[in-house]
Amino acid sequence: MAQLHIVGCGAIGSLLAAGAEKHNVNYSLYPRSAVSADIPGSAVWLDGKTFSLNGSVLPPQSLSANDVLIIPLKVYQLEEALTQWLPFLNQKPVVVLLHNGMGGQEIAQSLLGDHYPLLLATTSHGALKKRTSRNVSQVIFTGSGSITIGSSQPESIDIVTDLDNLENSKNKLIVACDLLTRVLPPVTISNDILYALWSKLAVNAVINPLTALNDVPNRAICDECYSELRHQICQEFVDVAASCGQRFDLRAIKNTVLEVATATGNNFSSMHQDIKYKRQTEIDAINGYIVTMANKKGISASTNALLVQRVKALSANTRLITSQR
Repeated sequence: MAQLHIVGCGAIGSLLAAGAEKHNVNYSLYPRSAVSADIPGSAVWLDGKTFSLNGSVLPPQSLSANDVLIIPLKVYQLEEALTQWLPFLNQKPVVVLLHNGMGGQEIAQSLLGDHYPLLLATTSHGALKKRTSRNVSQVIFTGSGSITIGSSQPESIDIVTDLDNLENSKNKLIVACDLLTRVLPPVTISNDILYALWSKLAVNAVINPLTALNDVPNRAICDECYSELRHQICQEFVDVAASCGQRFDLRAIKNTVLEVATATGNNFSSMHQDIKYKRQTEIDAINGYIVTMANKKGISASTNALLVQRVKALSANTRLITSQR
């Protein structure tokens, strides 16, 4: 039977562990590193009920071909984490990447190879971690959403020798989808997961930097004072996405951003929290990715470039102030 292996104890990694615990799915939780270990001792579910997390916490170990290794880490953490796991992936268990922003697929494929059973996923579930009165780490399920998952390999193939790889990828996709559906439903298989990831990128490119720079919850970016900035970010996104073969309607993207910001109105974005707690942000994988692709395609993305500069400056200044205290 497939076992779920979760790398990283951040909010989403801890939420996956909590879902597995609640639904009696066999799982193991692995800290990204010994230094970063912040193992959740309990979880608070949507119904307000609290329960303990009892899954084993282990160093990396060899996985079977039927296992699922999911990596809900930030893009800049991915290379180090995957490198640690390479010696334990000889049986080619499916690897699922789950992170904000873009660029993770390229990192994973450079380490695993183009034909490794690699899946890409995105989620709209909400979660946060906090310390209890006893100073124990706890994960809180703050909002029900969904998971979308798909293969990193294209559906269209040109040569017969790729048929086995394609079929293996589809089988792995079904196994991962079934397992994650038991853990944190609903899970939807997408035949064009890259489109879903680009869609998520648009939302993150607006909500994350604006909430971080202005120290506001998600709902605040719906205010009229941000209207022109939202438009500029989305326009550059649409232009860059089109140059990369992903077509989006500008009005639809702007509406989606507002819908997500409204639905998650009381939440603070992950980038806002990274700034607050003096952590490295994911700006390079979000607005930075848009800028990188724009430069490659010869397209202007000046607004996104400015946001990257401002977030990095704020992050550096926050850390400097902290170090001087």
